Amino acid sequence: MLPTNRIAAVQYGLSRLRSGEAFWANVRRYITKAGDEQAKLIVFPEYLTGHLLSLAPAMTNAEACEYLHARTDEYMTRFTDLSRESGMMILAGTHIHREGSSAAPGPEVKAYYNEAFLFFPDGRVERHKKNHLTPEEQRAWPLLPGDQYEVHDTEIGKIAIQICYDIEFPEGSRIVADRGADIILCPSYTDAAAGYWRVRNCSQARAIENQLYVAISGLVGSMAGVEQVDVGFSRAGVFAPCDRPFPPDGILAVGSGNRGGLVYGDADLRLLTENRTQGGVAPFRDRRPELYAAYALRT
Repeated sequence: MLPTNRIAAVQYGLSRLRSGEAFWANVRRYITKAGDEQAKLIVFPEYLTGHLLSLAPAMTNAEACEYLHARTDEYMTRFTDLSRESGMMILAGTHIHREGSSAAPGPEVKAYYNEAFLFFPDGRVERHKKNHLTPEEQRAWPLLPGDQYEVHDTEIGKIAIQICYDIEFPEGSRIVADRGADIILCPSYTDAAAGYWRVRNCSQARAIENQLYVAISGLVGSMAGVEQVDVGFSRAGVFAPCDRPFPPDGILAVGSGNRGGLVYGDADLRLLTENRTQGGVAPFRDRRPELYAAYALRT
């Protein structure tokens, strides 16, 4: 029997690149492998195009942002073509680019965003800007946060995107769940075990709280000399609620080791409906928003 709504989550291996074409050949290999496993969606990690920084001399974060922005047209064209050719939806990690400039007097201030792009085989592209910038991104990067929560209709269900640190705030996932999300995609970049486990544990918590699927992807390996993405630590995974009809630990798939590869999980919406109607608990349905609101007013 063919897999149902199979999601491929990427543990994307970092290494020094010889050329831009080597980067695109690497991306294509992951997509081809996912296609061989009948995946309908592949999820690449946050700061995916940061891999291209290994082609340039060391630079500041502001210079790195402009370097990546200059590759935006190619990024959009390449992933549009890859989605059409493969017949798969592609969450193409995140890409730093800028939109406009400051209208304030004085020197121009360039506004960059860390944004995820979801490509569809018919040419459609959906987007999500990272809403919660990490303390380092706020302090050391010329990035601006997003301010939207989108839910996208797809052939495998309603999909929302929460980028790395976003998943650590339960409010955002609750908003998209209330808007009908069945699946949350979490492209992430964590450079140490503690960061990974924060994203991993919060992803599993969001799956339990909202009775939906969460898929995470991350960078692994190292890239000496590139300060912005010098090392990555991650284990990609696809998670469900810890309740029937799913595994007791809620893990549908999780990577092993800290090396490049793919993991696969089937996001069957029929099982999600069964969980929401016949599970042992119903945290999505049994919320008491009036109680929470009353206590919020007291603070």
